[in-house]
Parts: sequence; structure tokens; C-alpha cells
Amino acid sequence: MADIRAKSIAVTGASGHIGNVVCRLLAEKGYDVKAMFNRDPRGLDDLPVTKIQGDILSREDLSRFVSGCEVVIHCAAVISINGDPDGRVFKTNTEGTKLMKELAELHQVKKIIHISSVHAVQEYPLSGVFDENRPYKTEQDFRYDYSKAKAEQILLQNKSFSKTQIVILRPSAVIGPFDFKPSELGKVLLDFYHRKIPVLPPGGYNFVDVRDVASSIFSAIENGKDREIYNLSGRYYSMTQFAKVIQQVSGQKVPKMVLPFWVLQALLPFVKWYSRFIGAAPSFTKESIHALKSGHPNMDNSKAAKNLNHAVRPLEESIRDFYNWHFSINQ
Repeated sequence: MADIRAKSIAVTGASGHIGNVVCRLLAEKGYDVKAMFNRDPRGLDDLPVTKIQGDILSREDLSRFVSGCEVVIHCAAVISINGDPDGRVFKTNTEGTKLMKELAELHQVKKIIHISSVHAVQEYPLSGVFDENRPYKTEQDFRYDYSKAKAEQILLQNKSFSKTQIVILRPSAVIGPFDFKPSELGKVLLDFYHRKIPVLPPGGYNFVDVRDVASSIFSAIENGKDREIYNLSGRYYSMTQFAKVIQQVSGQKVPKMVLPFWVLQALLPFVKWYSRFIGAAPSFTKESIHALKSGHPNMDNSKAAKNLNHAVRPLEESIRDFYNWHFSINQ
């Protein structure tokens, strides 16, 4: 495999949670970073990077952006736990990825590191190990999940026509500081802190610190193998365990009552109506219920640990650092 000693790196979705933390690490390591953002550059304000506003669906913007770079780290995506009513989720995540690949190959980029998601593949069966070989989600699955599956397939097809290496990384639920917007999980942490969550859902999920994800992305520049996929998962926590960690770290009381899934399902129409009435995002959705119900208890990250030195810090540290960072910039 060709050695890649990149000094100029392009990061799409650079102001997002993963993107801005990756940019921080690259700048710290002395790389020349071109950082593309769409609308909100807050995550990049204090960084010594070249900030470029652009649209991942614009051929002109992307061509100019990847030109002269040796590696593209593709973080740009629309994340949704509430369907895809206007088609923006699927279009951005698939057509944006296809265009980025095409232009990276045209400009002879050496490597694309694509940030996918564990949602790209099937969770069931929950028995056994959740590794990189699970089958892809299909059109019958949630639109966001299918979009991530389709994006991976777009990247991995037609190998014989390209010299650009492709590495795919699949984080689980990302948590931690520098969550400027904030993310859906960041909103959950803040809602717990402000005691806006009256009851707990059952189930659970696998959580990974954004800084651990960024470190593994950085390692993939040199160590990620062409056309390989790596799970960047952390550790599984039930929502009861997750809430207890929040209480331990923050000192804020958390609810103890757990509502069954069937009750949450029954409440969905009312939650949807109320969210429209007040003009806010719903507090939970069909997708979020499914994620907790199907959260796999045994996500295997041993391949990333072996090849990318992927390491997982304690959840307590991730949550503590999130709160300390958030309240330090919102005093």
C-alpha cells in the first residue's frame, strides 16, 4: 500500500461536532487544514485553519475545495431522527458523497476518509457480535440509516477506475465537548441537566467520545487500509445507567421511572402534534425509540483498536468535559 504523508487535508462538515474536533487535532499536529462549512462556522472560530463556506452539493465549491489536498476527511452529512420530509437527508448524504468522490479522484487526492455511522448496517440479531461485516440497511429502513449505507456503497464501487484510497469509519453515538450546535445527544445532556426529562426510556446505546473518534480518524490518515471499514464504537449503557452517570457527574437529580416501549409508541402521535403546535423538534421519535430498542450491547471495535489505536475513555469523563466546556462558553 502506498505511503501517505499528507500535510494538506480537506475536512468537509468541518464545523460539526466530529468535524471541528478533527480540525483541532490536525491543526495541533501541524497540518494545513482546509475546513468547509455550510452555514454556521462557530466550531472553527478559534482555529488556525482555512475556513471555506460551501455547499457539499455544488460541483464548483467542492472542486475548488479538494484541489491541492492529499487527503479528504468527509464528515459532511445531515443527521436526522425525524424522517426526511424534504429529501435533504438522503440527497446530501448520498449525492454529496458521490460528488466528493468524483472530484477527489479528478484532483488525484490520495485518500478519502469517510465518516459513516454504525446505523448503516443492521442491528438485529442483537445476539452475537456487531462487527464490520453486518449487512447494509435497505430502502425499507429509516431514511437516514439507508442514506449512510448507500453512501458507503457509492464509495466502494468501481475500484478499478480509481487510485484514490477509501477508508470508512463508523462511529456509534458521539458524545463530548466542542458540541457547538448542539447535537441531538448534546441536547439530551442539557435536558437532563436542566431536569426537563421526567421519565426514562428503556433500552440503551453505545456511546463514544468525540475526541477518541477524532484520534482514530487522525490515525487512519497513515494506518487506514484501502477499502477497509472500521467500527469506532465505545461502550454500551442502558438509559438507566446513562442517567446515573449524569447524576454522578453533574450533581443534578435524574428520573428513575422507566416507561415501557409500548407506552412511548402510543405517545408518538401526541408528541408529534405538540411539537408542531409549539414549533419545536419532538422530544422523541419513532427513530429514536428504535435506536434505543435495537441498541446492540456488543459492538466490536477490536479492528479499529488493532489498526488505528482506537481507545475508549470513560463515559464519566466525556459527560463531565461536555458540561464543563458548555458552561464555560455560555456563562
